[in-house]
Amino acid sequence: MEPGPMKRQRHKKRFIRLVFVGTVGFVLALLVYRFTVNAPVFQGEDGYSLYVRDTSSTVEEVFQPLMDQALVPHPRWFKVLLALKGNPKARRGHYILHGDVGMLQAIRMLEYGFEDPIWLRMRGYHTREQIAAVWAELFGYPLDSATKALEEDLGFEHLVPNSYWVYWSYGPSDLVKRLQHEYHVFWTESRQWKAVQLNLSPEEVVVLASIVQAETKQPDELARVAGLYLTRLKMGKRLEADPTAVYAYKQRYPNAGIIRRVTGKITGIDHPYNTYRRSGLPPGALATVEPDVLDAVLDAKPSGEVYMCADPKRPGYHVFARSYAEHLRNSARYHESLNRRGIRR
Repeated sequence: MEPGPMKRQRHKKRFIRLVFVGTVGFVLALLVYRFTVNAPVFQGEDGYSLYVRDTSSTVEEVFQPLMDQALVPHPRWFKVLLALKGNPKARRGHYILHGDVGMLQAIRMLEYGFEDPIWLRMRGYHTREQIAAVWAELFGYPLDSATKALEEDLGFEHLVPNSYWVYWSYGPSDLVKRLQHEYHVFWTESRQWKAVQLNLSPEEVVVLASIVQAETKQPDELARVAGLYLTRLKMGKRLEADPTAVYAYKQRYPNAGIIRRVTGKITGIDHPYNTYRRSGLPPGALATVEPDVLDAVLDAKPSGEVYMCADPKRPGYHVFARSYAEHLRNSARYHESLNRRGIRR
């Protein structure tokens, strides 16, 4: 055989050996990576929420309770990786663990704060105190910090009920910025223009809508009730809205219990929110207001109706009147129905 072909054959065999060794090495490296570096860090129920509260804790300290419960499949390898990474500090946040999160990925998540968002559900019909309590419990804020963020930094009337993705690591100022953004998203140019046509600011629309939603829970009656109050505002009449009197009374007497009948004792209380005693709108919203109620107020058309009272024939609805004499007749029928049912307060 010629020397040239023999040399080429040797090179070919060497190349095959190198390819084989390289392939085996690559496969072994993948296996090592898969079963060490990229091995699952968690073997509990998928979607486990891990909260890091103490920013002085290391990643190992955060995971130690899980290792104690045998929820980390390979604790020794995990500690080796942590040692190689210098056992970094864990950042405050909310992290979701499942079977697809590898050990190195988990370390990086906590080290760099790659947290998972949470749902912040802001509902209507909630008071300032209730919202502040929700924030304090959910985010771990001191109650006074949550109250300040809501009332002074954000403004209660700037809170639009909805469900929002937020980060659990948000401080009060971060949360305020997030919710202010949603407020501006809601108040489009079209809605602002409608408010101008009603001669109200967006904040005043929220205040009026909080009275409307407390007055009626019937969607087909919202705009009509709003139109009545808009008429009274335009005429310079006091709103004389029962929900404001009840709100004021409960502010003054928080242990008053359920009020089923609005009496003179309640409407006569001297309080800034009582529109039986004070003209114009109260100084703030009675509660958070659902967006559909805000839109009903913005679309309301005053029709000349000035008075209303509960309809004894249709619970939850009202009867409306343009004259005081007609209102007195409606009111008398309603109070007779209360008396028949023995409702005195």
